[in-house]
Amino acid sequence: MDNHHPQNGALPFPVYSDEEIIAEFKKGLQRGKINGGRVRLAIIDHITSMPSVVIPVRELIRICREEEVDQVFVDGAHAIGSLHVDVKEIGADFYVSNLYKWLFSPPSVAFMYCNKKVSNVHHPVIAHEYGNGLPAESAWVGMRDYSPQLVVPSILEFVNRFEGGIDGIMKRNHDVVVKMGIMLKEAWGTNLGSPPEMCASMIMVGLPSKLRVMSDDDALRLRFYLRVYHAIEVPVYYQGLRNGERVPRDKDGFITGYVRISHQVYNTVEDYDRLKTAIIQLLEDGKICSELPKE
Repeated sequence: MDNHHPQNGALPFPVYSDEEIIAEFKKGLQRGKINGGRVRLAIIDHITSMPSVVIPVRELIRICREEEVDQVFVDGAHAIGSLHVDVKEIGADFYVSNLYKWLFSPPSVAFMYCNKKVSNVHHPVIAHEYGNGLPAESAWVGMRDYSPQLVVPSILEFVNRFEGGIDGIMKRNHDVVVKMGIMLKEAWGTNLGSPPEMCASMIMVGLPSKLRVMSDDDALRLRFYLRVYHAIEVPVYYQGLRNGERVPRDKDGFITGYVRISHQVYNTVEDYDRLKTAIIQLLEDGKICSELPKE
């Protein structure tokens, strides 16, 4: 049996350019080839979740082909409905995504694309259609509830009611979330976690250092506080200090906490104003995250 040694590529964050991600990815591939090894499978996010950044997947896949990586798998969970996705043009061997994060479907509506050149795909547990190909073999797995999939035509009809259809929704979501991110970072005197062109419908905004987000526990406390006391649901991310890395500062210290804000058609400017005000109120009260109640 071959020895397999997973290699994790660290996402630079805050990140300032695609080139930073590409450089880290190349380092990961080289680690995988030490002592004559070869990279059997590269797994790449299209949009990372926490922190949220749009990854240059086409460039990374091109590098994989040059470096003779056997297969490339792209996780596009946040992509459908927030980015234009053409799985054949992207060029991965496998691409998975879903419609319930950004395309209004109920949970469980998802898909997996396999390049026709891929022949050694492991089969699921097969109840019917054995030998008729992966799509048919995957279609009927016993007691699955198929009703979420049946509403997809209605979802497409719904998005087409908006100006520009899904393309218009994606553009407005991106434009507004960037605008709101800039509004928040200016109000708090902080930073964005990545340039606007590396965002889709989500953007990372630095929190004031005086809040002292110094651990994952602090981040959870702040998220819980915002949810319970201000009816605001927003993920909070802790970015620890790392030796040798550029760490953004505000006027009071290093920025180690970020919120991930999103925009969808139902959000309003008031939603972001409430978040801005809640954080400013904490600063005015002299509160730090470790003092906030825990869930």
